[in-house]
Amino acid sequence: MKYSFLLFFTILIFKVNAQQVYFETGLESAYFKDYVNNMGENTLDLNYYKSYDFFLESGFRFNIYNDRLKGDIGMSYNSYKINTGFYSGTESIPLTYSLTYVTIKTGVNFSIVNEPKFKVLVHTHLSHDWLMTGTNKYKDVVNDIYKDNTFDRTFIRFHKGISVEYTMSDRISTYVKYNIADSLREENKDSNIKEKYTFHTDAISYGILFNINNPRNKCYGGF
Repeated sequence: MKYSFLLFFTILIFKVNAQQVYFETGLESAYFKDYVNNMGENTLDLNYYKSYDFFLESGFRFNIYNDRLKGDIGMSYNSYKINTGFYSGTESIPLTYSLTYVTIKTGVNFSIVNEPKFKVLVHTHLSHDWLMTGTNKYKDVVNDIYKDNTFDRTFIRFHKGISVEYTMSDRISTYVKYNIADSLREENKDSNIKEKYTFHTDAISYGILFNINNPRNKCYGGF
């Protein structure tokens, strides 16, 4: 609840002070990191091909300090196909998760290279993720893990990464970004008792920024 309030409060601040709007898309993969079941054992096989799926994100950004430190708030739609397996004795049985999330994310970006036309930025963010749909499939059995309440319906995740931005004009900039994120590791409170894991994601994306403030007051910087 406290994280949701923080995100809501941040949205209000950013909406008033937003200087840029961004649109972003890219490819993202996910897996269950450091999984432990209710017996304290890791029964997942992570040696399967990691699938990459498209995501969409949009939001606002504003200047915090000297056009070098930027804040932002955004919302994204993410879908994941996670190829894994579970051990039954020594046999690994393939298991596929199909998940979709709606996410609100807020954080800061700092320019370590801050030229007028070219930026290199590092970023860190906090997100709150809500599961919209979810299934898992093994052999010919498909389970609706959202309706069955056997999978966490919410995550709090910490993001970090790097991006490179090029300013095309007073109004438009483009960027490419690499981002990794991990959810808070805690006991599964929405589904299986004492089950623990970290939801880990890797993403590479391309985005475009539009200045929405007065064009005479240039807003340089990167996301």
